[in-house]
Amino acid sequence: MPGLLHPGKHPHVKRALPALVFLAAALATRLPILHRAVLDWDESLYFLMAQQWRAGHLPYTTIWDNKPIGIYAIFAVFQAIIPGVAAMRVATALCVALLAATVFRITELLTRDRAAAWAAGLLLVLCSLSNDGLSANTELFMAAFTALAVLAVLARAPAPLAGLALGCAFMVKYVMAPEALAVLLLLWQQRGARAVLGAMAAAALPVLATAALYGAAGHLALWWDCSVLSNFRRAGVPLRGNVVAAALSLQAWRWGPLYITALVLATTARRRGFVTNFPLLWLLGAVLGAVSAKSFYDHYFLELLPPLCVLAGYGWSRIHPGGGVRDAFLGFLALLPLHAGWVALRNTTGPDLPVEVAAALRTARAQSLYVFDSQPIIYALTGLTPPTRFVLPSELTGLTLPQVVGVDPVAELARILSQAPQYIVRREPPPGPAIRNPAVYAALDAALSAHYMLVQRWPGAALYRLNAEKETP
Repeated sequence: MPGLLHPGKHPHVKRALPALVFLAAALATRLPILHRAVLDWDESLYFLMAQQWRAGHLPYTTIWDNKPIGIYAIFAVFQAIIPGVAAMRVATALCVALLAATVFRITELLTRDRAAAWAAGLLLVLCSLSNDGLSANTELFMAAFTALAVLAVLARAPAPLAGLALGCAFMVKYVMAPEALAVLLLLWQQRGARAVLGAMAAAALPVLATAALYGAAGHLALWWDCSVLSNFRRAGVPLRGNVVAAALSLQAWRWGPLYITALVLATTARRRGFVTNFPLLWLLGAVLGAVSAKSFYDHYFLELLPPLCVLAGYGWSRIHPGGGVRDAFLGFLALLPLHAGWVALRNTTGPDLPVEVAAALRTARAQSLYVFDSQPIIYALTGLTPPTRFVLPSELTGLTLPQVVGVDPVAELARILSQAPQYIVRREPPPGPAIRNPAVYAALDAALSAHYMLVQRWPGAALYRLNAEKETP
């Protein structure tokens, strides 16, 4: 046992130790939210899509979304192993551990400083708690595959492996394309055009396999419209300046020290070689990807986290050991992310509203349900089938997503109500007028007033039951 205190005597321990530490850190920090039903709207949609796929329905055929199929595949795998919402929580924790271990190794290769690598990896685990990183958002999974591609290039792994990792990242979220260009440029600089062509061929395999899957099932046009064309429609949404200002302010208070470090390193880039400067190019690609949707949601900034942490580790490695400067700089890097992570975890405490609503529905032995503008994870918690493909509320109740989806929200709501769902769940109070479609809410209010009765209310939600005379015998 004493020999384990000296990893140099046990190379296998030295290799495995970072991954084990990051795994323990990721699981420990996320243990409080292991069974939390909802942390972000989108993760519920991915969860339901994966459930439908496991039931035999290809993504997009029974539920609408605009993401590539990679995230649903990941969720489906973990659902097959772990019951309930814990599946997506464990998947996210493992993803963070993998990403931290990959950032550790990238930093170690670039700096030849194992202490700097530890700093980068642990910063990633810490920063991943904020900017909606607790939830099972696509950006973390996409970033893990992208970072693996970077590591494959730097570690001189076969070029097709790097390309395959890029292809998997692309099939989780398309906005990684600028990062892919940066990785391919690094590969070209190190190994030439032939390696780049091999990587690009491998990167194309996941999307070609997806197209073949949908072509064989007769749903190629559906896949193309939902997963590809709708993203171009989404990119056409106008940019709002107040959203940008608010997002930048939040970033300053969450990861500000990491951004400052990257800016300082950018000012001295000419003194270093291409490989050493590559994390700056990587960060630029991530920034372009994050802003491409022009929405500036918190979780979009998770795409920037791996290169930011590598750059932070590199900056820390440039400080001469000894004295208090190095320790002070590490404290500077960690202080705001530590506070942001604590706030994020604190905000997950309190009643788990979807669980409470689902419990009431199960007690009432509900036969059918429509979640109008509350959390769609309630469908999964009750085992009830959504009455519409558009399960994310903003696809019908919002002002911009209906155009992206290509649906008439009032007509779709009328179709849903014609099925006379036994129960309807809605938010209470409703979202602000700036983000809700008044015609849709007016139609819902009229239907509730005419045919439903309020049976239970919680802070944030209300449950309505179809009047007895309207129910089918």
